[in-house]
Amino acid sequence: YHVLVASDAIGMGLNLNIRRIIFNTVFKSDGEKIILLNPSAVKQIAGRAGRRNSPYPEGLVTCRDPRDLEYVRNCINGIVPSISKAGLMPTSGHMQLFVEALSKHTPDADTSDIHAIFKQFNEMARVQGDYFLCRQKQMQAIASMLKVIPLDLSSKYTLSMCPVNTSDTRAMDAIKRFAIKLALGEAAGVKVRIPSTRPKSFDDLTLLCDCHHELELFLWLTNKFPGNTVEQQTAQRLKLHVIQLINTRLINTDDLRHEHNYVDRDARLRRAWESTSRDENHVSLYNSETTTTPKDVASTYEMVA
Repeated sequence: YHVLVASDAIGMGLNLNIRRIIFNTVFKSDGEKIILLNPSAVKQIAGRAGRRNSPYPEGLVTCRDPRDLEYVRNCINGIVPSISKAGLMPTSGHMQLFVEALSKHTPDADTSDIHAIFKQFNEMARVQGDYFLCRQKQMQAIASMLKVIPLDLSSKYTLSMCPVNTSDTRAMDAIKRFAIKLALGEAAGVKVRIPSTRPKSFDDLTLLCDCHHELELFLWLTNKFPGNTVEQQTAQRLKLHVIQLINTRLINTDDLRHEHNYVDRDARLRRAWESTSRDENHVSLYNSETTTTPKDVASTYEMVA
């Protein structure tokens, strides 16, 4: 391929010969709000360009929007700040001990509502030093959905740990269906609907990716709550089938309709970030005073990382 379109996950490291990285945007969602890519992420992504003993020993880095160049330059040339805090997450055992203490000292407490337990634990926990409780909002969102389902605390805790984006309604529905079957003592089946027609647009490919994510979630759940080997094997076969459909279509994308506008998406992310950001230093990078002229744009594409 001459051009690879990737998410910020490319910064995790890919063994590819890449000459130039172009940032379409420096904004992303962290699951709760729109944020700027941090300097470490920018360096990691930019670092994909250029590789010793490859056809491209020197890498090039630039941005689609020239307003982002100053920020990317500062990230690349600056020193990545040291980690100041580390996240901690309570285990199922911690929660069980907390519930036992809660029952002892607060007899009227509802210890079956894991959502309320998570909230109270979060309010009462005292984390000392350079630590903080992490993933609390995600866990509470899943726990809120599970509070009416009659499951033991340990099972609800495990379900609350599902690796999902809680704004993904398909994934949340899948967790709820699995939890209901688990509470009934029944085996959960694969309910993923795979399109029967050949993908005609990039949105159709996105739908197949959503199917893949849902199958991955089902396999994660069946690994945590084993019991139905047949459905697990079915999910594995469907997953491989979806991967094959995606790969087969990606071989020839010339006739695929492209209905997604990355420029408009970046503009939406930028507006959302600017409306919620309280960091004046960041805001100043994107005001009218830093707009680059067309003459400057040409030169920016020669920026070398």
